[in-house]
Amino acid sequence: MNDLIAITASSKTLLNGWERTLLGLPTVVALILGLFTLILPRLFAQVAQFPADDIYIYQLAGAATLGYGIALGIGLFQQRWLTVRLPVIGVLVFNLASLYACGVEIIAGHAPYSVYVVLVASLLFVAISTLLLVRHQGVPRPESDLASLLMRLFLIVGAVAAGIFGLLPLFAPGFFTVFHLSITAPFIIRQAGAGSLGYAVVAVLAMRALNSQELILTTVMAGVFNGVGGLVSIPYLLAGNILLLPWIIAPVGLLVMIVCIPVLRHAMLRRAR
Repeated sequence: MNDLIAITASSKTLLNGWERTLLGLPTVVALILGLFTLILPRLFAQVAQFPADDIYIYQLAGAATLGYGIALGIGLFQQRWLTVRLPVIGVLVFNLASLYACGVEIIAGHAPYSVYVVLVASLLFVAISTLLLVRHQGVPRPESDLASLLMRLFLIVGAVAAGIFGLLPLFAPGFFTVFHLSITAPFIIRQAGAGSLGYAVVAVLAMRALNSQELILTTVMAGVFNGVGGLVSIPYLLAGNILLLPWIIAPVGLLVMIVCIPVLRHAMLRRAR
């Protein structure tokens, strides 16, 4: 009996083949959509049947989505559940918020087919992430080994920033017209907000974990999102046709990416011990 309990407990701490297959679905979608909206935002807008006025918002949404895809892609090669726990929670929050964005667009009565595609995908990813979280609930977490003041401060700032840029686009997309953005496709900026809200929740939960096993992929997510967001902001900063926003996102995003590099290195060294 004790051996059976030990085997069951051990299986909950590990990712098996079918779980990796399930995780592969949001991974592939996040990578494709993230790269598509980053590299070919106008073509994406045309395919999705949305106005291509605010290309900058499409690219920021792509940066947020790509962070999930890269973190989950690395997670597919990990054995332990705890390594991917926080990214999976991020996927759950992202897609729950995405369902809200889809609902608003559908109720408004002018949703193109792409909104319904996103709706189906979001329902599927909510089901996958919920299933994995329920299956692995109760898995004990290691003691904190990254509990420094700087780490806590880094996560607090990240949670606040991601929360602001998550909630405002979701519930008040028209606010961003003050930055000289058209917001003719509020669904896109809501999706960007949904992705950012997932990062905010992950940062809050990371403050409770503060162990190298769980923070590696969290740091990868943050580095990719902020770094890519900062890079795509530079041309708009130089063009000067969008007020203030690129001047915030470019330096902050690049700074966060730079900070993530030593944090990731430190976490990986801790984990290797």
